[in-house]
Amino acid sequence: MRIEQAQVVKAPRERVFEAWADCEAWPTWQTLFTRVRVVERVGNTARIDLDTRFMGMKMPRKETHTLTPPEKVVVVGDIPNATNTTVWTFEAVPEGTLLTAVLEVEFRGVLKLLQPLAASQGRTALREWMGALAHHVEAQ
Repeated sequence: MRIEQAQVVKAPRERVFEAWADCEAWPTWQTLFTRVRVVERVGNTARIDLDTRFMGMKMPRKETHTLTPPEKVVVVGDIPNATNTTVWTFEAVPEGTLLTAVLEVEFRGVLKLLQPLAASQGRTALREWMGALAHHVEAQ
């Protein structure tokens, strides 16, 4: 499954990138991730342990973030029965920053049966998360 989403954030890309990369603050301004802990930072890579609320379920999740400031973040993550890669890009535009996410998900087991519903819910969750990030950054 592939989901692409874009959001204009009315702020410089360095500030948008900074807010995105401050993942331990995510639970303070959005509802998808309820707990976020950076387990390790080495160079431009961070390993993250978090809890997510998706499709009415609370699920543990692990992610590896590879950061290329201020242009890009590559996230590789997994939950039980699914793995995903998301490429986030931060492009300077006259209005501020064009934030784009391209999410690729592979479902396994019982989640494969729920793929159509998960795709719809995933689009909504990604759109809401990006909107919350924009609101958070623009309010600073």
